[in-house]
Amino acid sequence: MPYADSVNITLMDDVTAAGQAEAGLKQQALPYSRRNHKGGVTFVIQGALDDVEILRARQFVDSYYRTWGGRYVQFAIELKDDWLKGRSFQYGAEGYIKMSPGHWYFPSPL
Repeated sequence: MPYADSVNITLMDDVTAAGQAEAGLKQQALPYSRRNHKGGVTFVIQGALDDVEILRARQFVDSYYRTWGGRYVQFAIELKDDWLKGRSFQYGAEGYIKMSPGHWYFPSPL
């Protein structure tokens, strides 16, 4: 080959490929779910991600695809809006949120 000094081929089974992807997502502390389907697995990175988390996800996915390809393992990103962003203040360790005067929101049951 005119542009490569050497080529290394590494065999990897599907379980190991999925395990590497899952371990990487855990290491990056990204929220995800796993969806198994015939012929592969899709890891869906989801949530109200900030810019740093989106960048981390993109860098991880790009690195994974460069190393292992995307034949068996795929990634998807589902961004969710934080409907409280810019409209609320959180007070206290219990997680109650004062949305407006006289209106309190409790995200988890008391």
